[in-house]
Amino acid sequence: MLARRFPLVLLATLAYAAAAHAEIVVDGRLDEPEWRDARVFDDFIVTQPLTYEQPAHPTTVRLLPTPQGIAIGFDVEHPATTERQAPITPRDADNPGDRVNVYLDLDADAKVVYNVTVARSGSVQDATLTNENQYSTDWDGAFETAASERDGGWIAEILVPWSIASMRDSDAPTRTIGILFDRVVGVIQQRSASAPASFSLPRYASDFPKIEIAQWRASLFHVFPYATLSYDFVDDELEHKFGGDLFWKPSGDFQLTAAVNPDFGQVEADELVVNFDAVETFFSDKRPFFTENQGMFDVRTPDSGLLIYTRRIGGARDDDPARAAEIDGAVKLNGSFGAVDYGVLGAVERDHADDLGSAFYAQRLIRPFGTLQLGYLGTYVDRPFLDRSAAVHAVDGVWRPASEWLVAGQVIGSFVEQDDDEHDGSGAWLRAFYTPNETWQHELETTHFDRELDFNDMGFQRRASFNELEYTITRRTTGFADDDPRALVLWRAEPQLRWNDSGDELPHSLVLLREVTDKDGAIYATELVAASAGTDDLISRGNGNVEIEPRVSSLRHVHQAPRAGDWRWRAGVMLLQEGNEDYALQLEGKLEWFPRENVSLDAFLNPRISRDWLIWRRDDLLVSFEREQIVAGVNFNYFPAPAHELRVKLQWVAIDAHDATPYRIGGGGTLVESADTVEDFTVNNFGLQARYRWTFAPQSDFYAVYSRGGFAFDDEGPLRDAPGQLFSDALELRDTDAVLVKVRYRF
Repeated sequence: MLARRFPLVLLATLAYAAAAHAEIVVDGRLDEPEWRDARVFDDFIVTQPLTYEQPAHPTTVRLLPTPQGIAIGFDVEHPATTERQAPITPRDADNPGDRVNVYLDLDADAKVVYNVTVARSGSVQDATLTNENQYSTDWDGAFETAASERDGGWIAEILVPWSIASMRDSDAPTRTIGILFDRVVGVIQQRSASAPASFSLPRYASDFPKIEIAQWRASLFHVFPYATLSYDFVDDELEHKFGGDLFWKPSGDFQLTAAVNPDFGQVEADELVVNFDAVETFFSDKRPFFTENQGMFDVRTPDSGLLIYTRRIGGARDDDPARAAEIDGAVKLNGSFGAVDYGVLGAVERDHADDLGSAFYAQRLIRPFGTLQLGYLGTYVDRPFLDRSAAVHAVDGVWRPASEWLVAGQVIGSFVEQDDDEHDGSGAWLRAFYTPNETWQHELETTHFDRELDFNDMGFQRRASFNELEYTITRRTTGFADDDPRALVLWRAEPQLRWNDSGDELPHSLVLLREVTDKDGAIYATELVAASAGTDDLISRGNGNVEIEPRVSSLRHVHQAPRAGDWRWRAGVMLLQEGNEDYALQLEGKLEWFPRENVSLDAFLNPRISRDWLIWRRDDLLVSFEREQIVAGVNFNYFPAPAHELRVKLQWVAIDAHDATPYRIGGGGTLVESADTVEDFTVNNFGLQARYRWTFAPQSDFYAVYSRGGFAFDDEGPLRDAPGQLFSDALELRDTDAVLVKVRYRF
C-alpha cells in the first residue's frame, strides 16, 4: 500500500517545495503558477454586524510561504450590481471603501498581532493588536502590497517578510501561526471573515485559527538617517536637525532598534484639544523608534491607563514645561529565549549629565504556561532636575481556560523617591469575560488603586485612590426577516460602583446602550449615562472634595449613514450635565465628499451650548459659566500620482464663557455661592497644516510641511464674541508659523 502511494507522496512533496521556493512578484495579479499550490481559504462568514451569516459576495484567499516571506492573495468577488467604492486615503487612515485585511499572530499566543489592510484603491493601513482587541496604527511595517481590478471583482496581494518582527523558534523549518482574513464591502460596510472571530468580542486574537507553515530564517540591517530644515517666520530662525534610526535583526529571535537624536515627528499634527479637566489628554506617538516592535510593551489598565506612555520620553522638560526635551539616544531590544519573550527599552534625554534631562528604562518579560500567560514589566525613570526617581513593577496575567472564558489581571507597585521622601503605592485589577453563546456576553471587573500609586513618570495614569466594581451584560439579536432593515440589535447595561481610597463614594454610574446596524450599513446608537450623587475629589486639584448632585452625565444619539454616491454623513445630538444645576446640548455633524477616487474632503462641526459649565479656577474657587463652544475641522486629501500625497488639515476650537457664578467649597463639600469677581473669558485654538509627502523608495520619504496656528486666552471683561469674530481672530494667531522640509531614507 505504501509503495503504491509513494509516487503520489513524492509528487505532493515536490509540488509543495516548488511553491515554498516561489519568487512572487507583488503586482496584484496572482498569475504566477506557484499560486495554484497555495493553501486556500474560502469559507467566510459575516462578523460585522456579528450575525455569522453568509456574506453578500464570496472571497477566496491563498496563502503561500516563500523564502522572502508570507505571501497572501485575495481574490474578491464583487459583481457590477454592487456599488464599487475605491477612495484613495493616506497611509494609516481609515478607508471607508472596499478593503481586505490579514491578521498575523506569528507566535500563535495572542500576544502581538500584526494587521495589514489593503483597500481596493491600493491604499494601505497597518496596525498592531494587543490585549486581544486593542488596535494601534502607530506601527509602520516594511511589507509589499498591490491591488488590481478584474472582471467581476478585484485582487489584493500582500508579502509580509520574515523580518517583520521578532518571533520565537525562527530556526525551525516550520512554525505555527494564528491567522485571520477578512473583507469589507464598502457600500454596506459588511465585514466577513475566515473564522467566527470579531474585535467586538473580548476574545479576538486568541480565537484566530492556528495553522502550520514552512518558514525561513531572515536577517535584516537597515539604517534610516534623516535631516530636517525648518524656518520659523515668527522668530525669523533657521534650524536644522540630523539624526537616525537603526534596525538590526540577525535572526527572528532577536531584534535591536536604536536611535540617535530621534525625530519627534514634526510632520504629524496632533489633534487640537482644550482641556479644563483634572486628567491630562492622551496623544499617540508616531516616532519610528517608539512604534517599531512596541507591542509587547503595551501594558494597560482598565481605565485606559498605560504603564509605558512613550510621549513622556522627549516630552515636556522638567526645567521648562513649555519646551520639549531633546533625546540624545535610545535603544530597544526584542527577542525570545526558549519560551520567554523579552524586551528592553532605554532612552536618555539631552543634558542628563547636567541634571536637566531625564533617563527612562523598561524591561518586559512574557511566558506562557499552557492556557495561562504571565508577564512582568519594570520601569525606572531618573529625573535629576526634580531630584526624583520612580520605579514601577507590574505582574500581569491572561488565562483562557475555555473558549467561553477570558480572565485577565494585574498587580502594580510604584516606588517614588523625591527630595528624600519616599512614596510607595500599589494597585490591582481583575477582569473576567464569559461569552456562553452568540447572544449573551458578561463581564465582571474590579479595580483597586491606592492613594500613593503613581506610574505617571513613564506611564499614563488617570488617577490614584480609586476603587471600582463593574458588571456589563450584552445581548445581541440577529436573524431578522428579509423585509426587516435590521441586521443586528445590540443592548448593553453596565452598572459601575466607585469609591476613593478614603472611603468617599464617587458618583456611581449606569450605562445603557442600544445599537442597531441595518443591512445597508447604517448604524443608529443611543446611549444613556446616569450618575448618582457622590464626591468629586479631582475637580479642585487637591483643594477639597466637592459633592455632586445626581445627574444625567449624557444622553446621546448618533446616526452613521452609509455612503450614497459621492457622499457620506454622520449626525448626533447629546444632552449632558456639566454642573449641578442645568444642562448642556451638543450637536455633532460630519460630512464626507469623494468627488474622485484620488480626492476626498471631509468637514466636521460640533457646537455645544451649556448653561452650567462647572470648572476649577484657583485654590478652592469653582465657577459655573454659561458657555458656547465650537469644535470644527476640515481635511483635504489629494493624490496626484502614485507615491505622492497632498494633505491639508485645519482645526479650530473656540470657547466663549460668560455670566459666571462663583462658588467656594463649604462644609461637607457643598458649593457655596461667593462674592468673588470672575471675568468672562474666551479661548481660541487654531491649527493649519499643509503637507506634501513623496515616498521615493521603500520606507523612504520626502516631506514639505507648512504649519500655522496658536492659542489665545482672553479674560479682560465681557466678550460675548460671535463665532464669526472668534474665527476671524483665530486666523490671526501666529504662535507657530513655520515651514519644514524633511528627508528620511532607508539604507
